[in-house]
Amino acid sequence: MARIALVTARRARGQVEEAARHIAEATGWEVKVFEAPVEIAALIPKNLLEDIIRSLKDYDLVIVPGGLGYPVEELGRRHGVAVVRGPRDAAGLMLLAELGEEGLQRLREAGELSPSLLLDRWLTELREHHARSPGLDLCGLRVPLRPPPLVVAAEVYGREGGLEGLVAEAERLASHGADMIVLGPPSGWGAEEIVEAARLVRRKTGLPVALDTADVEAAAEAIREGYACLYMSMGLWNREHVLESLPGGAAVVALPLLSDFSLPPSFLERVETLQRLVAKAREAGLRPIADPVLDAPGQGSLGLSIASYYVASRELEGVPLMAGIANFYELMDADSHGQIAALTQILAESGASILLVTEASPKTRMAVAEAKIAATMVSLSLLKRRQPKDLGIDLLYAKEKRPAEPGTGVPRKPRHVLDARTLSAWHGFRLDRAGSHRIRLEGNTIADYYIGRRGTILLRGRDGRSVYRAAAYLGLAEEPSHYAYLGYELCKAEHAAKMARSYRQDEPLLTPPWHRRQTVYDPLRMTTTRLKTGQDEDA
Repeated sequence: MARIALVTARRARGQVEEAARHIAEATGWEVKVFEAPVEIAALIPKNLLEDIIRSLKDYDLVIVPGGLGYPVEELGRRHGVAVVRGPRDAAGLMLLAELGEEGLQRLREAGELSPSLLLDRWLTELREHHARSPGLDLCGLRVPLRPPPLVVAAEVYGREGGLEGLVAEAERLASHGADMIVLGPPSGWGAEEIVEAARLVRRKTGLPVALDTADVEAAAEAIREGYACLYMSMGLWNREHVLESLPGGAAVVALPLLSDFSLPPSFLERVETLQRLVAKAREAGLRPIADPVLDAPGQGSLGLSIASYYVASRELEGVPLMAGIANFYELMDADSHGQIAALTQILAESGASILLVTEASPKTRMAVAEAKIAATMVSLSLLKRRQPKDLGIDLLYAKEKRPAEPGTGVPRKPRHVLDARTLSAWHGFRLDRAGSHRIRLEGNTIADYYIGRRGTILLRGRDGRSVYRAAAYLGLAEEPSHYAYLGYELCKAEHAAKMARSYRQDEPLLTPPWHRRQTVYDPLRMTTTRLKTGQDEDA
C-alpha cells in the first residue's frame, strides 16, 4: 500500500484534505496532509519545506505545492525522499487516484503531477486499440471502420497560387495535424496538372491523397500511379462512369445523391441509397467509404442527417463513414473550435470515423488543428467511456475550466486605494518627443515601425517582450506612459498572432459577443430586446 504525503499551507488545507480523503477511498492508499505554518502554499520558504521533507522519509511520495518558485527535486534527493510538484489547484490532486500504483513511478520520473501523465498512458492504449481494430488501409493510413480513433482529412482547393500554392497549403495543413489531404483542383485544370498535384502533395507531405474532382479519368490515373488512393464522389449521377474508370482496389466515397444531385427525403432512403452504391462498388472490386452527408444548419434536416449516420453505422458493416463537418461550421457565425468539438463527439458516437475539414473562410482558419485536437479528445472519450473533460487535451480558448489562484505577494492592507479611471481622466496621453510607433502583424511576426527623430526604424519579433525590450534598449521613447502603452499594444499583437486573428492598433483585441449590445429575441414577452451586460453597467 502506497503512502503519500501532501504538503500545503493554512489557506488551502481544507481543500487538500478533501482531495486526500477521496484519493484514499478510491485507491486504498494512506494519504496524509502536512501543513506548513504559512498562509499561502506558493510562499512556503525553502528551508521550512526542507524541514518538512526531512520528517517524511517513511513516505513513498511527497507532493509539494505546484506554485513554489524554486526547485524541489534536490531537496528530496538530499534526504532520500521522492518529491514531486503537485498541481496549482487542489482539484488537480484527484489525478492521483487515476494514476494507480503503476503510474506512481511515472510520476516520480516526471517530477510533476499533471494530466499529461494520464494522457500518455491513454494515448498508448488508443494506439493499441487502433492496431487491433478492423479498418481500411489507405496508402498506409489505417482508417478504423468505427471510432475510436478518428481520422482527419483536410481538403485543399486550388484557388490561388496555382500548383505551387496548392502544394504549399497542403503542407501547411499537414503540419497542423491532417491525416489525409483531399485535393480539390480548379475546374480548369487538365488531367496532367491534377496527376502532378497528387504526386507532389503525396511526396511533400507523405500523407495519403484523395481527389475531389469531376475528372474521373485523371483521378484513376493518379491512383494507378500510386499518388492517390481515394476518389471522393460517387453517386447515382456518375456511378457507372466511376465504376468503369477506377482501377480495382481503389477506395471510393459513396454519397447518397440522386441523379439531380438532391438528397433523399428521409434518412432511411439515404441509407438505402448508400447500400446500393456500396454493393455496386464492391462488385467492381472497389473499397467503399460512405458519407451520409451532414446537412447544413437552418434547413430543418440536420437531425435527419445525424440519424442517417447512426443507422448507416449499423446497416453498412465493414464500411467506414465520412462526415464533412464544414457543411455546418462554415455556415454558422460562431467560433469554429467549439462547434468542431461538439460535432466530432456527436458524429463519432453516430459511427463516423473520418472528419472532412476545410478552412474556406477566415473565421475557420486553424479548423484542421482544432479538428485534430477534437478527434484525439473524442477518441479518448470513447475509448475510456468517460466524458470529454479532464483528459489532458482540450479545445478551451478564451474561457477556463476553473479560476486560477490569485497572484501572491500582494499586501493585505494597501496604504491608498485610488480610482485609476478617475485619475487617467485628469492626465491625458502626451505625445512622446522621441517619436511615435506604428504596430502591425506581418504574418506571425510583430512589426513595430518607429517614426521619429532617429529616422524610421523597423523592429521585428515573434513576441511582444523582445520588441519592447529592443525599443527600450534603443531609447525609442522617453515618456514612461509611452513605454507602458507599447507594452500594452505589443501584448495584444502577440496574442493576436497566437490566435491567428487580425490586430489593429488602439482597438480591442477581443470583444465578447455579449458585450456588443446585440438584439436578441425574448420568448417570454414575444418581442426583441437589447442584451445588457456588465460592460454596460461599467460604462
